[in-house]
Amino acid sequence: MTENDIMEELSRKYVEVIANKGGFFNQTGRDYGNDITLRRAAKSSSRSRYLTSGKSIDFQIKAVLERYVKYHGTYISYDLEVKNYNDLVERKLENGALIPLYLIIFIVPNRSDDWVFVSSTEISLRKCAHWYEIDDNLPLSTNNSTKTIHIPIANVVDLNLFDNLFKKLD
Repeated sequence: MTENDIMEELSRKYVEVIANKGGFFNQTGRDYGNDITLRRAAKSSSRSRYLTSGKSIDFQIKAVLERYVKYHGTYISYDLEVKNYNDLVERKLENGALIPLYLIIFIVPNRSDDWVFVSSTEISLRKCAHWYEIDDNLPLSTNNSTKTIHIPIANVVDLNLFDNLFKKLD
């Protein structure tokens, strides 16, 4: 596999591990602008069995080397490909859309030897991931290649993220 392929696989696993810890699972079929569709299985209130909830959230995931992300105090900036930016805008503007689409930027160290650490007591995947939600009513970009986005550093993909995003669907 290429280095980009490895980064992409690690980014998916990173998101899936955190989501799985919270009881969410990936139910992605074809990729038309999203990489992971998260759903939750919840225990039925009337029977002793689990059922898939009727809610889901789509995520577009980009794995990037740290050198392509700029840190500016309370936010990071990243030059997202215009086609991916416009996917986020079109979903946000879609009349009657029920499934939101978020972007996750998975940042890995510049040296591939620093991406994964394994010992007899732990496995760690470096460095981190941040999530981004497109603002309401932003227009499609007419840029040729990239569109700079600004992601709050506080938007870390952590163990509470998916619960919080699903609560917004209520």
